[in-house]
Amino acid sequence: MMKRIIVVAAMLLLLAALFGCGNSARVAAPPEQNVSVAETIDGVVFLDGSMSMQGFVNFPAVTEYVDAIKNIEQALTLGWKNENLAYYRFGDKLQHIDDEDRLRFAGYGFYGDLQTRLDVMVNDSDKEKLNFIVSDFLQTDQDFQKLVIAVKKNYFANGKGAALIGVKGRFKGAVYDIGLAKEQFYYYSGDDKGRFRPFYILVLGEQREVERFCRYYDQALAKDIDRKVICLTDDLGGGKLEAEAVDYSKLDGIKTYAAVDDILAAGSAVPQYTLKSRPGSVYLCYDLTQGSPMVDDVQIKTALELWQEQQQGFKKMMAVTAAKAEADVRSDGFAVRIDFRPEVLPESGVYRFGLFLKPDMDSYKTMQAGLLDDWTMEDSFEISSGGVFQIDTTLELKKFIRNLSEVAYVSLHPHYKERYVYFRY
Repeated sequence: MMKRIIVVAAMLLLLAALFGCGNSARVAAPPEQNVSVAETIDGVVFLDGSMSMQGFVNFPAVTEYVDAIKNIEQALTLGWKNENLAYYRFGDKLQHIDDEDRLRFAGYGFYGDLQTRLDVMVNDSDKEKLNFIVSDFLQTDQDFQKLVIAVKKNYFANGKGAALIGVKGRFKGAVYDIGLAKEQFYYYSGDDKGRFRPFYILVLGEQREVERFCRYYDQALAKDIDRKVICLTDDLGGGKLEAEAVDYSKLDGIKTYAAVDDILAAGSAVPQYTLKSRPGSVYLCYDLTQGSPMVDDVQIKTALELWQEQQQGFKKMMAVTAAKAEADVRSDGFAVRIDFRPEVLPESGVYRFGLFLKPDMDSYKTMQAGLLDDWTMEDSFEISSGGVFQIDTTLELKKFIRNLSEVAYVSLHPHYKERYVYFRY
């Protein structure tokens, strides 16, 4: 009798091992999206030495401009184990700044040149380093067109990224080259932050390095300094994909599938479902993490993979109409619906359905340029011929951002992080 009990117990343990433990981790989890970061970063800072920058340092105390420049090195120190940073002054000519003379940029006499050729600086920059071009970006439309071409040719076309960081600071001095007549006027902000003028840092380099720098720069800069960060890389961020609470009373005639949790390892947050032979739908929400940019319209692409037990991996399927997905924008992310037609699947098994969301071009351009909507500078001043002249001195810059965003969209294909749904059939 005892022997029979032992045999039965052994069989139950064997069955538990085959069916219980096997359910906890049967197939591969979604691929990790880890980013390796080099320990050492090499950077180059190019400071605009033209007369138009004098107003940012024309004060007896340290200004926001000086803090913003110093913050470049601080961000590199926080983001990397080792940093090598060189400084140059550009304008009528390019000059290397020795370490002992580096702080001269905080003085009025550092700025006196007449020319500012931003496109030349981009063309001459070292593409293997992280570059920072600092200027007020008061350029003509033609100058901005040359700059867009230079960034595209030297960086976007080679899979590299860019960012434009705007910082507002106090200003006391002349504003030059305004309008077609190249007018100039005197401007004094005082301590009124509402009258501070913007300057910009154009960041160019490897995409992940640009993103990393922007995060640490924003983190390190004093919170009371107004700033905008426009990042132009392929990564728009991500968030969590999970099952959406469904009001079944509003789904008359629509069949849904119940979620399960036994396809992946126990505790996995990835949505999982068991399909039935009939068509049906699942409803999901893709909640973006704080700081991820939001767009007005997205496109969704999908990929279907089948688990191969013998190879212990997923294999991409040819175009199969077994599932289609659509996404709608909402305040905190996207609402996703997937419609399944299991009868079209070529065989039973475990499938992985990848969701790839990207904005449409107009939505992406509007989102990037819209980051400066509240930075309009409606300057009003008297001109030599008499009368009052009014102009938005950030208008050309916003046009530049839209044009640069369009080039980035075509070259880098910006998108949100891919997310997956698993299902068994």
